[in-house]
Amino acid sequence: MESSQQPDAIGRRITVNTVVRRHQIEATRTRSLWEDESELHSAALVERFSDTVRAAIPDARVTWALSWGALTDASPRYRDVRAAVRRAAEAHGDDVAFVPGGFFANLYGSREDVSRDITDAADLIAQGFGRAPRSLVAGFLSAHNIADARARGMRTVQGNIWSQFDIDLQDGDGSIAYPYYPSSSHFLVPGRGDQRIDAVQLDGWTVDLVAARTAGMSSDYNSRLGLGPIETLHRLPRAEALRELDATSEAHLNDRNVQRNGLGWLTVNYEISEVARGLEADPSTLDAWGGWLGGLRERWPDLRMPTIAEFGEEWRTRHPDNEGLAYLLEQSGSGVQASRLGETVTWFMTAGFRLGVVTDADGIRVFDYTAYDGDAVEPSGLGDRRWSLLGEINQKRTRPQDEPVPLLRFLAAHPTVDAALNEYYGGSDELSRLKDDA
Repeated sequence: MESSQQPDAIGRRITVNTVVRRHQIEATRTRSLWEDESELHSAALVERFSDTVRAAIPDARVTWALSWGALTDASPRYRDVRAAVRRAAEAHGDDVAFVPGGFFANLYGSREDVSRDITDAADLIAQGFGRAPRSLVAGFLSAHNIADARARGMRTVQGNIWSQFDIDLQDGDGSIAYPYYPSSSHFLVPGRGDQRIDAVQLDGWTVDLVAARTAGMSSDYNSRLGLGPIETLHRLPRAEALRELDATSEAHLNDRNVQRNGLGWLTVNYEISEVARGLEADPSTLDAWGGWLGGLRERWPDLRMPTIAEFGEEWRTRHPDNEGLAYLLEQSGSGVQASRLGETVTWFMTAGFRLGVVTDADGIRVFDYTAYDGDAVEPSGLGDRRWSLLGEINQKRTRPQDEPVPLLRFLAAHPTVDAALNEYYGGSDELSRLKDDA
């Protein structure tokens, strides 16, 4: 299904990253946490994952992110794994990148230590794979380290995980969900003027906008529900998992979203160790995931899967800075877990603020307002999991002040926000509808 797009539009894109590591959390070069995952990694599994992706989307390119342990382990197992990654990269145009600190580098290492790891790993990749890395897969990463990675030629950084709060080892709610240039003061803030870091900042994986309003996870809900195989195919009945994958994909790849944003973007991270765990639980898991990928290309033949570096360069050519950013994202509940039927979330995301509005049985209300006014500062010490940027109202509802507010009451109390919405989204049917219905 082709659609008319803005002249400078990127169109439909999906980026797929995978992680090859030794331990589940390689906190530093010498300190590892949790499970030794060596036996879950093999050259055969690397090849099977690669083949599954190309069977679904033949011209796809993958970003392979290797940990320090995976880059340096001299055992035959990891020599073979690295050789398989190199063969895939050479055959398909894939990229090889580094993943520092098991997604949480700044929890365990100083900014200087993390930058040293990035620099030394980049040298190892250049030597072992024939090309210096063009991107970095980092989970969460401080602005200082993003800037250092950029200085080493990594112009695209997967450096935040949108909406993550009370999941795993670090929080990072507060950013916009589509690409932006981060600020030197805080990696979640779109940078402006001389505070803009010239590196394209990407989300880690696309989540369901309705389910993301929860915090953490339980047996009944998961705030990271969306495209992640761990949250869907690994944990839910197959029919529910596929319904959720399809609903979240549709929210971004539908004609309306592509036309209004010039971009419909999905991103997924599927670690090789998790591929192995999924296969152990159900041998059909990887095939089901590949079937979902293939279904996307069948429905939207214009969908492309570049590496994150290539995607970052596409976006960069159309956005020299953050000043024109005016993303509008919308999703209705799928009925799976906390993606509640009858609830629709609309996000307005600019360089100056993000505003989330929910429409449900209780009316039309603002559930998140985060202003990017330049006052945000990242934690400076080690061991601090709270890196989120909680604005005046935050979607996770962890504070008394986070109770949603009727839209018109909010706009009456925030005339500058109302003016900005009219400036950025004045021609938007979504904004008009919300105001009229409120």
